[in-house]
Amino acid sequence: MSTAGAAPIRSQRSLRQLIADHPVASMLILMFGIAWAFLIPAALLGVPLIPLPLLGGIFLGQLGPAVLVTWAGGGWPAVRQLTGRVFRWRVHPLWYAVALLLIPVLSYLWTAAFFGGGALHALFTDKSVILSYLSALTIFPLVSLWEETAWMGIVQAKLSTYRGPFLAAVITGPLFGLLHMPLQLGQPVGTFLFTMAALMIFGIPFRIVLGWLYNVTGGSILIAALFHVTFDATNNNPILVAASPGQLVLQPGGGAVHLVVLAWAIVVVVLTRGRLGAPASSREAEPAQAQPAASQP
Repeated sequence: MSTAGAAPIRSQRSLRQLIADHPVASMLILMFGIAWAFLIPAALLGVPLIPLPLLGGIFLGQLGPAVLVTWAGGGWPAVRQLTGRVFRWRVHPLWYAVALLLIPVLSYLWTAAFFGGGALHALFTDKSVILSYLSALTIFPLVSLWEETAWMGIVQAKLSTYRGPFLAAVITGPLFGLLHMPLQLGQPVGTFLFTMAALMIFGIPFRIVLGWLYNVTGGSILIAALFHVTFDATNNNPILVAASPGQLVLQPGGGAVHLVVLAWAIVVVVLTRGRLGAPASSREAEPAQAQPAASQP
């Protein structure tokens, strides 16, 4: 019997089984390796990161590994199951309202409480405020949905089965912040280090809220991604500046929205006792997967 084709087949199965046995590590290696390969050279060369390098980092550096790791663990049935979670839209309308409205509403309310109603007034009198916010939401089908397919659908969901929902968010948050490092290149060293530390620390409450939304909606990556894009649109635009133009915390990325998410995360952790809305068994936090690669023909 000829063994000429046996070695490549065994090698392919061995690599697939290795990925299936270590899905989180495989995802992180692939995501950081591919996404940074797109983004770091472009940032160092001064090439605009938007749109091409960023989209390469999203589709090839995050969505691609998500599909590969899912396929390695359960074949195409598992990929179809992942797709079902990506487009799981049949959830209670309340969760759409929470994902889309709670961040901007709470941000405006606390800003008004401490700095006055200038931002609310600008919202209804300055068209550029609402237009900048709405335009920021348009990245949802190109960026946010596929980011959360990788980070919520694979990394955080898998970690939840091993470590529980709370620790999964604590581990995922800094890693998620770290992946954004190329976007900060070119800043002074002190600013760069401070920004990266803030991204990695505040990534934890961000992932706590995302994990909670994912769990209470039965594993809807769609709802998690809607919250993600709403956060980005509120945080990265000058929609709160009019409350007090000289306040650094109200500037885009200045921290006002992060404080809202931090308070939200604390409430979630306390009320759910760290379960983040997941079932009692941590293994139920992630929807059932197809059979592992070893059982595939």
